Amino acid sequence: MKVQNALLLASVALATVFSATAAQAGGSVSASASVSVTILAPVTLQATQVLDFGAVIKPGNAGANTVAIDPDSHVTVSGAGDAARSASAVSAAKFDVIGEAGITYTTTQSLMFDQPGLTHISASAPRVTSGAPGIIPASGRQELRFGGAFDISAATPAQAYSGALTVTVNYN
Repeated sequence: MKVQNALLLASVALATVFSATAAQAGGSVSASASVSVTILAPVTLQATQVLDFGAVIKPGNAGANTVAIDPDSHVTVSGAGDAARSASAVSAAKFDVIGEAGITYTTTQSLMFDQPGLTHISASAPRVTSGAPGIIPASGRQELRFGGAFDISAATPAQAYSGALTVTVNYN
């Protein structure tokens, strides 16, 4: 009987080994990792002041002039024409970039008038009033100021001109 018991024990042991092997081959394991995300508010852009060149008297001679306003609201009239700036209020355009401190950005800008007659129209690059250009400061708000320029001649129609300064902020 000892041999029979030994065989029986061997059979039970062998069945246990096969049973354990089968359980390992068909099992599953799982693990998990921590997850986090920070949601930031989008950057916004608000126009706070219009771009106004004031009134300009067109040249009466054959020369042409460039009329420019800088981001500090200083108007200049240059060139071979005899155009002059009339005593009227002027203003550089102002925009506020609003967002999380430290966000970097770039701008593109374009200036257009609805009426024909002005040539070589351009918007200036922005000037910031505080902080580093292209980085929203700790306050979360950065003011951008823009100027622009255009050319006139004796052939430029005398009329009121209106249009738009479009600023786009691309942020990271």
